[in-house]
Amino acid sequence: MATLAVPYSATPNATGKQDFHNLVLSCNKDGMESLRKGQTKAAFEQFKYAESILIANQAESGTNLAAVTCNNLGCYYKKVGKLHGALSYLRRALQMEVDLNTDEVTLAGTHLNICAILSKLEKHDKAVQHALSALELINKRVSNTDPAEVPIDDYSVLAIAYHNVAVERDLLQQYDKAAAAFQQGHQVAKRC
Repeated sequence: MATLAVPYSATPNATGKQDFHNLVLSCNKDGMESLRKGQTKAAFEQFKYAESILIANQAESGTNLAAVTCNNLGCYYKKVGKLHGALSYLRRALQMEVDLNTDEVTLAGTHLNICAILSKLEKHDKAVQHALSALELINKRVSNTDPAEVPIDDYSVLAIAYHNVAVERDLLQQYDKAAAAFQQGHQVAKRC
């Protein structure tokens, strides 16, 4: 793991602000790369370093950078099986994303991450609500875009949202609704 030894002032000037943003983004990028490789300790160190920089600069506490860092810490805690920690960070990320009017795909992704955690905690009634929120957000985005211009990633998120709704409905023994969601997800997945 490469250690970042960058001196940082808590009150950046104009150039320092760009450096600040780049440093936090770099920590998050490196952390996610480490997480994908199964290097959980390195990932944790990168995410916590990004978080500490954000905490040192309170002006950035409710920004997209903070939301990304919280979301990534949520993913880290999910990966290492600390589901309540994951849920806490993901809920913080979601609140920041809503406050910042973040795009529908990002919001849907956070809802789907929360859904997955709640499902593992066997809180299927709450999990389905997050899956439905994700479905509504991404469906709105896809419906308001010319079909020829909808990115494949948006269709993928839509298919995942339908799948999660179906799984949670099935676990809640709402079999007809589950079957309908599975069918709709299958139709969307054909476009991917």
